[in-house]
Amino acid sequence: MRLKIPVLVLLVLLPVAISAQDDYSISMSISPDRIGLYDQATLIITVTGPQQNIPEPNLPNLSMFEVYSKGTSTNISFVNGKVTSSLKYQYLLQPKRKGSFVIKPVTLVVGRNRYSSDEVTLTVMDQGQATSPEAMNQSRTSSGSRREVFLTAEVDKKKVYVNQQVTLRVKFYHTVRLFSQPEYAAPQTTDFWTDMLEPQRTYYETVDGRQYKVIEINSALFPTRSGELTIGRAQVTVSVPAPRKRRNDPFSAFNNFFDRGVPETVRSNPITIEVLPLPSAGKPKGFSGTVGKFSLKSTHDKSTVEVNEAVTVTYKISGTGNIKMVAEPEIGELDDFRIYRASSSEKISKLGEIMGGTKIFEEVYIPRRSGQLTIPPVSLDFFNPKTKKYRTLKTKPIVLNVKQAEVDDDYGSAVRFGPASGRVIDPNARDIGYIKSTPGKLEKGKPLLLVTPLYLVMNGIPALLLIAVIIGSRYREKLASDIGYARSRAARKMARKRLAAARKLAGAGKADAFYAEIRQALFSYVADKLNISPHGLTGDKLIGIFEDAGAGDEDIENAREILRQADFAQYSSARLPQEKTSEVLIEAEKFLVKLESVKLG
Repeated sequence: MRLKIPVLVLLVLLPVAISAQDDYSISMSISPDRIGLYDQATLIITVTGPQQNIPEPNLPNLSMFEVYSKGTSTNISFVNGKVTSSLKYQYLLQPKRKGSFVIKPVTLVVGRNRYSSDEVTLTVMDQGQATSPEAMNQSRTSSGSRREVFLTAEVDKKKVYVNQQVTLRVKFYHTVRLFSQPEYAAPQTTDFWTDMLEPQRTYYETVDGRQYKVIEINSALFPTRSGELTIGRAQVTVSVPAPRKRRNDPFSAFNNFFDRGVPETVRSNPITIEVLPLPSAGKPKGFSGTVGKFSLKSTHDKSTVEVNEAVTVTYKISGTGNIKMVAEPEIGELDDFRIYRASSSEKISKLGEIMGGTKIFEEVYIPRRSGQLTIPPVSLDFFNPKTKKYRTLKTKPIVLNVKQAEVDDDYGSAVRFGPASGRVIDPNARDIGYIKSTPGKLEKGKPLLLVTPLYLVMNGIPALLLIAVIIGSRYREKLASDIGYARSRAARKMARKRLAAARKLAGAGKADAFYAEIRQALFSYVADKLNISPHGLTGDKLIGIFEDAGAGDEDIENAREILRQADFAQYSSARLPQEKTSEVLIEAEKFLVKLESVKLG
């Protein structure tokens, strides 16, 4: 009978152990799967498991290639309290000969279990057979002659949702010696948020039987509206050798030595992308437009506090997608707490060609009363373009044990007298007053010193200074205790500082940073006046606030124009002239002056 209990426990725990072991998976892919003899392919191995310290996989035989490691990347996700780690290995494969090569499965050993991926096939062809059609078309002129330099642009997908990442690859091909550094002009990307990905890569590729050196630049684009959007032409200007006119010149070697080259400009073809609107079915109420795959986690610094003692709660949002567009979780008003925003930060990460990162918000909760109080959960809504579904994440509620603040009752308490021998004194007596038996010598009273001119002159100024100090002290106390009042008072000063910083950036020719300061000056001014968080504010919300406050139509139109120009300049490759930045700076200063006379909120 005693042996049955351990056997029963073993039978119960065995499925759990098997399930934990089965949570591991390993996959392998190669891109592209058809290359030329002098081209390169990327081998990607992804290992997923329930723990962070995942064992390193065992690679198959790759002796038919020159293998170069591109590094590893790690992604940790939290879903329903379950931790899942994903480790990605990337290798560059340079073939040693042509042919069709089968890469055997990669294996992973965890405990007594062995996991294997599928096998992949890489085809290495003769020179010129694996080139993309875009490169083939650009490699020849209209007359059919071969180009020595040309430029191509392509995207990884041409049908996406709003705010879903599109990876743009621009490749500059050249087969001659360059006499200058290539000057790259990025394509026009109106209606896209743009961010550069990994640093540019240099490698060799065979096009139409001719080997070219390739400089590749990758960018992440996020469309901001639906419809057919166009990515403009990329452009590269460079100096190349001049065509030879005299082949029989005996001094041609010296001519080549002193040749400085001639400028040549090459352009890519424009690209049209179909951008789909986010589906309305299943869209959460108040959806802010976040697209990607994210996780949400909250932590707090203490669980037991006193009334009016601050508790800092940190909300961490991590994942892949446009992390800059992720808005602050909406908290709302709470009867049991006063809430203040402490800080916010973001960290952009680039895993290969995938944009992502982490955004952290810190909120301060100050309990108003004692007892067991609960900070309710906050939620994050996002649309996953892979599953084509909306998802809502929620944090766990935070329970605080709030105690009544202790008060020192000794201040101002009266001193009690104890009994003395030979005297009868009430133990509750608080004091004994002395009574004078004779009045002494009486004299006519003199005028009070307080009403003499000398006193008024000597003490008037110090009294005024004391009043000023008291008023200043109360003003500082109010600034320290009333965050909203302090932010409202400092709104104009902070906006002026940002405009001053923008003026310096305009003089230094940094247009992107200039327009970022202009935009931040408007958003921060309104947020400070209304005592709200600037995170999550959009241009449309800002215009709506101006309209509700009763701003004039002309002022609202000027604000809309300033925001439009700031978006255009900051998130596109185009560069506005210097006089345009000066005009925008003057208009922003005038608009902030007019806002002082408008009552916001």
